[in-house]
Amino acid sequence: MTALAVAPEPDLDLLPETPLYRPWRAAGLAALAVWSVSVVVQVMVSGLAWLTYKGNGPAPDLWSVALAWNGWDAGHYVSIAESGYHLGPGYPAFFPLYPVLIHVLDPVLPGSGVVSALVIAHLAAFGALALLYRLADHEFGPRVAQRAAWYLAAFPMGFFLLIGYNESLFLLLMVGALYAGRRGHWWVAGTLGAFSSATRLFGVLLILPLAVEYLRQTGWRVSRVRADVLSLALVPLGVAAYSLYCLIELGSPVQFSIAQDEWGRRYTFPGGAWVSSIAQIAGHGPLDKATLGAVVDAGTILVAVVLLILCVKGPYKFRPDQRYLVVQAGITLVMLMSTEVGGRSMQSAARYAMEAVAIFLVLARIGANQTVDRAVLVFGAALQAVLLVVFMAGTFLVA
Repeated sequence: MTALAVAPEPDLDLLPETPLYRPWRAAGLAALAVWSVSVVVQVMVSGLAWLTYKGNGPAPDLWSVALAWNGWDAGHYVSIAESGYHLGPGYPAFFPLYPVLIHVLDPVLPGSGVVSALVIAHLAAFGALALLYRLADHEFGPRVAQRAAWYLAAFPMGFFLLIGYNESLFLLLMVGALYAGRRGHWWVAGTLGAFSSATRLFGVLLILPLAVEYLRQTGWRVSRVRADVLSLALVPLGVAAYSLYCLIELGSPVQFSIAQDEWGRRYTFPGGAWVSSIAQIAGHGPLDKATLGAVVDAGTILVAVVLLILCVKGPYKFRPDQRYLVVQAGITLVMLMSTEVGGRSMQSAARYAMEAVAIFLVLARIGANQTVDRAVLVFGAALQAVLLVVFMAGTFLVA
């Protein structure tokens, strides 16, 4: 019997740029391969998804498939891009960068805002995969980088990267900020951080892992702090700019927070939302939607927490200079376990777990074992296909 536990791959330094190894070329080719396979698989699964809810009706065309990707929040982003934030009290909860990009591209692309939303999502997904590869390559070498990109695409909620949501855009900006900071390009990191906080409120939390990495690079000495420390102050500017817009156009600088109340969002003590999610199973059968929803949400976060623990303890733990990754993932998971939405505690937490970058890096290191590698890809892709069909059927279990 083959043992699953193997020694971790040795950390590999960044290889010099030579005709045989150009880091960005390798990242681009890897991202292209992962993106291409993901698109083909997602289109195939989506094309067959109509069988589950269309009965014996005629098969849909590709446009109908694209429209099925535009469910739930995706439709809200397009509506905001086309008509602004005065559509209802809940709309300001959706941060502006993604709708703004849809609005800008819509006049130059054929079709409706749905097309622009999908184009932006796919371009951002490609960029996010390339940047994740570069970050993983810089930290652990190209083999880990390859697996990390594939694992992100095969994540059970990975299909959100390729539909009309802002997941891929946020990942692109967030991973880009972390990578730029790691390489010492602090003004780039701060700028990308600002754009991330204009994409999603939690983007403002990037200031913490970036500050940890900045202080590490200065040897934890205040006397060695340079003028570029001011770049960290750029990160909250995305939220600040949106807050100013809300004040001028919507009457309150915290209208986005008020709008989140319309969706039932509230914050609990750390871990409180996870406990509530498990408690919601009580009194329901194993195949009840409440049970399945809790399994998807709380189960995904539990696995992510276990992987995060492996980042700091055991044979796969990260080096001390990589603690910025642990901080970023830790903050993300704590916030997810402390946020409740609507009638289902931790709703959407499973897809937000993709933002905890460190879990993909440690999993990619463990994936040096061939059995683990194949299990992650097969299980992740199979579950993703099921959840995509559920999403396209309009079931609230996945949103």
